[in-house]
Amino acid sequence: MTWFGTVSAWAALAMGALFGVNAYFQFASGADGWVHAGTALLLLIGGFRTLRKMSGGLRLLAGAWGIAAGVLSLPLVSAGTSGAARDVGGIAMFAISLAGVALTVLHKEQK
Repeated sequence: MTWFGTVSAWAALAMGALFGVNAYFQFASGADGWVHAGTALLLLIGGFRTLRKMSGGLRLLAGAWGIAAGVLSLPLVSAGTSGAARDVGGIAMFAISLAGVALTVLHKEQK
């Protein structure tokens, strides 16, 4: 089970890039994108530190995945009767972030 952290770290780098692009488009359209920019930064740093096997990388990665899951769940929970509740892309990204949390938490380090 030592590959869980590596898979989670690579997925965090990809998801961090997606959050970064989303933050860029929010800033370009005049909206406030600091939450997405911060989440992107945490995912990218956590993924990098985990891949380099640096101290605290897995803990930072687990926290970053949790924040990403929380940010992605907000539109799905507050959708009400609008079409956002059926947003397949948002649901898929939310599921990926929950899988990232699970992979990071279930990772066993070799000694």
